[in-house]
Amino acid sequence: VYSGRGGNIFADDLTYSQQRQALDIIIERTDDFFRRGLDINILTVDNHVDGVYLYRKLLQKDQQKANQVKELLMWNGGGAYSTGVGIANIDFVGNVHPDQFWQDYTFGNVLERNFADIWMDETDPLMKGLKHKPDYIKGRCRLCQYKAMCNGSMRVRAYRVFGDPWAPDPQCYLTDEEIGLTSESIAQLKANGEYFEMPVELKK
Repeated sequence: VYSGRGGNIFADDLTYSQQRQALDIIIERTDDFFRRGLDINILTVDNHVDGVYLYRKLLQKDQQKANQVKELLMWNGGGAYSTGVGIANIDFVGNVHPDQFWQDYTFGNVLERNFADIWMDETDPLMKGLKHKPDYIKGRCRLCQYKAMCNGSMRVRAYRVFGDPWAPDPQCYLTDEEIGLTSESIAQLKANGEYFEMPVELKK
């Protein structure tokens, strides 16, 4: 996530193809662990599209497992219930942030106001948007056929790259075709001023 000490890692981040290769290796190794009876939990974090990628891979070989994964992803909601909803960050002086990656945005201070009051106050535009992410995300994320499984993933990453917290997550490595976009829907996004060019550095 491009923030804090990691604010300058963008140029060194994995490309979309490298991320897909990494997920393929993780999936293959996880299958191997399962076949050998090893009880090991594998966790990827900070990119909810990983779950969608796994679902798409399973569709090719095990429809039943794919359906189970889809059900879990729909229940989890991807980024819908994380930052600003189920995840908060309170720093050492009591400032309340959306999560650990938004240290430069503060909703209030627990020494001055009750946390529950701060956390449920939707008069702050960012807090309101985070509480209702599916209604706010833009561009390819808004039209994605897997929106209910991912819900825009990491909003802070969109903000760091595009300057808009509701823009698409620049780390979505699924193609327009894979997420169900057509030339017509892309044209619609452009006409609405809602088209965001994904970073060329990551497309390699």
